[in-house]
Amino acid sequence: MPVEAINQSANSSAKTTEAASCVASLCADGVSLAFGGQQVLKNIDLEVRSGQIAHLRGGNGSGKTTLLNILSGFLKPDSGQIKLVIDNQPIDVLSHAPATLARLGLARLWQDTRLFASMTVLENVLAASPRPLGISPVMSLLAYSRVQKQEREFKHQAMTLLDMLGMADRAESTGERLSGGQAKRVAIARMLQTGAEILLLDEPLAGLDKESAVRLVEDLNLLADDTRKAMLIVEHNHDAISPVCDISYTLENGFLRYEEHEGQ
Repeated sequence: MPVEAINQSANSSAKTTEAASCVASLCADGVSLAFGGQQVLKNIDLEVRSGQIAHLRGGNGSGKTTLLNILSGFLKPDSGQIKLVIDNQPIDVLSHAPATLARLGLARLWQDTRLFASMTVLENVLAASPRPLGISPVMSLLAYSRVQKQEREFKHQAMTLLDMLGMADRAESTGERLSGGQAKRVAIARMLQTGAEILLLDEPLAGLDKESAVRLVEDLNLLADDTRKAMLIVEHNHDAISPVCDISYTLENGFLRYEEHEGQ
């Protein structure tokens, strides 16, 4: 499919994805932002849906991370709307804090993996478990069996995710003993432990050697196919990530250009 015109045509093309099979979606409508009088984002429209891998690309300083910060609730735009839809329930992203959005279904992977160095791999993943009952002393005392049951379920889920990402055998290793590629895999497992349906990934291949990057891209592709999670990925390594992407968005001079990948 040829590259479409900026923004309005982009949004129209993206919305041709079959909505009936969509469990979750993230949609930006008319998002604009200026810093110090410089217009960084100009009337941006963007959409990503369940099972899609979308690539957000652009030159250094083009505004990719800024847009990701807005989509994940860490930054407010000057104008525009961002809507998260989970199981047909619309959520206004700009009305919620990032921690709340993670519980609602929108999670973020940072360039810096931000693992807890002294905690084990398993503990790092478990730290992202949603609404743990054991955090309440009252629940721990009065509903001990229920707390224990939930903890067993969280541990089973965390180990399943680590196994999916090839890190189950390092579950008892501490975060400080991992390579860059291993840390990225654990960070992705931690993000998935939240139960989020929309995943925003900022430079997941940064700092990885070629072999590690290839393996991680394969895992992300399998993850999208197996779980139907939606992914929006900022990544400079276009050659590695593009083959598994369904759509691409390119930021240039504040505008967003949309491209659908043939055969996806």
